[in-house]
Amino acid sequence: MLQQLSGVNIVLFIAAGVQTVILLFIFAKRQIMRFTLRSRRGPHTPIAYDTIKSLRKEIDRRIHVIPRIQYEPYLDESIHKLMNEGPIPSHFYRLKAVNDFKKLGELQINHQNNFFKRHPKENIRGYLINALSDNLTGNGQHMIHEFCDLYEHARHDPSEFQDEEYEIYSKLLLKLIDAYV
Repeated sequence: MLQQLSGVNIVLFIAAGVQTVILLFIFAKRQIMRFTLRSRRGPHTPIAYDTIKSLRKEIDRRIHVIPRIQYEPYLDESIHKLMNEGPIPSHFYRLKAVNDFKKLGELQINHQNNFFKRHPKENIRGYLINALSDNLTGNGQHMIHEFCDLYEHARHDPSEFQDEEYEIYSKLLLKLIDAYV
């Protein structure tokens, strides 16, 4: 029988076999992707798979809330630890600046009016301008902008924030507190 098949027939037979294997592979891959996309959480077992529908919805609701949680830490205890350990680390004044701003928000503005409570995602510059605009005169806007620039430098800028910058920052903070009170 092998003698009856010519070279062209053998090549055509092999090509048809390869084509069949490729088509089967494409079909299998398509089916796998179809079932994967139909599943809500991919190919793995979903959370709360065998629970009642109301419990599953509650679990999903709580999972979807997680990315919206915002919190700004209060670092007062860590500053006292750093002061007692010997040489002052490079981030010490950054921590003090963040704590001082937190104290300004808690002690001054929030106690005067609960309407001006700051959310962690809220812009600091806009918050201070809205909260302190009635109490500041002429140069107050410039002072708020300068204070916010120093705060953002302490909080986010990769360059050094040392004692000199912190002294300017604390003087502006005291001026804002005096202007508000």
